[in-house]
Amino acid sequence: MELRLLAPRFRSWMGLLLLAGQALLITAGAEAAELRIGLMNLARSADPHLGANRADYLLHDQIYEGLAGVDAAFRPVPRLAERWEQTADGAWLFHLRRGVRFQNGQPFTARDVLYSFCRVGKVGLEPRALAARLAGIIAVEAPDPFTIRIRHEMRVAIFPSDMASVPIVAAPADLNITFTPGGCAGDRWGDSDHYADPGFGTGPFRLARFAADEMVVERNRDYWGSPAGWDHVRLIHLTEKERVTAMVEGRIDILDNPSLESLPFFARRPDLVLVEGPSSGVTYLQSNQRAADGPDGPNRFRDRRVRRALLLAIPGRLLADRIVPGFGNATGQMAMKDTDAHVPDIPDDEHDLAEARRLLAEAGFAGGFDTTLMVTPMQSKVGDAIAHFLAMVGVRAKVQVEPMDRYIERLRTGEFELFYGGWIYNPANMPASLLALLGRGVEGTGRGAHNYGGYCNADIDRQLVTALGEADAGRRNRLLQDAARALHDDVAWIPVMHAEGRWLVRAGIRLEPRLDRMLLAREITAEPATR
Repeated sequence: MELRLLAPRFRSWMGLLLLAGQALLITAGAEAAELRIGLMNLARSADPHLGANRADYLLHDQIYEGLAGVDAAFRPVPRLAERWEQTADGAWLFHLRRGVRFQNGQPFTARDVLYSFCRVGKVGLEPRALAARLAGIIAVEAPDPFTIRIRHEMRVAIFPSDMASVPIVAAPADLNITFTPGGCAGDRWGDSDHYADPGFGTGPFRLARFAADEMVVERNRDYWGSPAGWDHVRLIHLTEKERVTAMVEGRIDILDNPSLESLPFFARRPDLVLVEGPSSGVTYLQSNQRAADGPDGPNRFRDRRVRRALLLAIPGRLLADRIVPGFGNATGQMAMKDTDAHVPDIPDDEHDLAEARRLLAEAGFAGGFDTTLMVTPMQSKVGDAIAHFLAMVGVRAKVQVEPMDRYIERLRTGEFELFYGGWIYNPANMPASLLALLGRGVEGTGRGAHNYGGYCNADIDRQLVTALGEADAGRRNRLLQDAARALHDDVAWIPVMHAEGRWLVRAGIRLEPRLDRMLLAREITAEPATR
């Protein structure tokens, strides 16, 4: 982690005037502490079981909790379960926290866990990202009101943090609930609009406002844990053009992921702090391998030679060091360097235009081909650069910039040829992370909820499932490294960069970066003088 004051290179009279005229508006008094966070994307739904990306989690994780959470380094920490253990038969036993109430006053018990685990498989459209976290579970039982026993089809030796982080919501009081992996019985799973009303979570904040331009949560004064330091937290939607202005005018206290181009301007402001730190975010290029063959022939992206040519066309280090310097570091795999699952012999950059052209010609595309590359507005600069590099080997990619809602919908329906995306993986559970992103394809049963490209390799899937059940860390890491090499050799995807976390913070606010790049208001504090 790096915490750096943006030292002024010079002070213009306008900057001094702004500084003198602005109040550090974090609070209007000790009883009205308010934190304002500027974001490019806000949650698409107030329903925590429809969460599928970071924008959703940035809201939901303030309001809802799972059986367990993770700390800044992805280590599991107790939440609604105060402790857990794995029994001799491989089951996971969770001992629930007593005395917890939902924000509507309803007591929390094991029924709510059963209901929530059932509900994630019932609401929303396929693929259901949270339901995929329960893949492989054959039984969820409540021996008593404060115990949950979870059995997997195959032994899971790594703590199942993805499963344990499924948000728990209040169950209807008169509903008889039995979890079944094939689909829980019943039809009372709650309308998603229902969750725009406060009261269904147990977290340190409750929902006060849900709108397209702003979402507000307020302190849950009956929270079971340590009270949050803020009375209100505002998540404010900002377009790219609004972000600098909002920070300069004092309308926000934290700017999430400031553009690299804006940092020299902000460096003139002594009242701002740049917070940076490593993250487990990895950006990548993916092709649509699930699309059916068309009238012009087979799906070209199912040909490994074509995928390999795309990989070779992209100069990862040039992209990371010269085109978007400071964004991240070039990579050829999911695992970060200096972590157990990292494979040293997988290159970070394999740029080779001549070999890329040879492979395309061998695959029948000597003249190249036309395609499209879908990106979000925040990714447009990288998208344009990738399209330029692909054109150098004859792949003419038209960049399509889509707003986040439309981007996610096209991923879900497979309405794309290439897309540039990002993924925050869990380094404490690499098998689950790889299966979620690249496992079992569209024909799988549960896993692969984020495998939008439809890549499928049954042999690699089996390796990863075996790694999930391997208790010996050394053997598990060797299995993971073998799987990473196989994914690389088969060009299952094209990792591009490991992204850094970056936030611009008003002086007086303390923010410790997390590997998952989450902004949890309960962890963000203000110095007393600021308040």
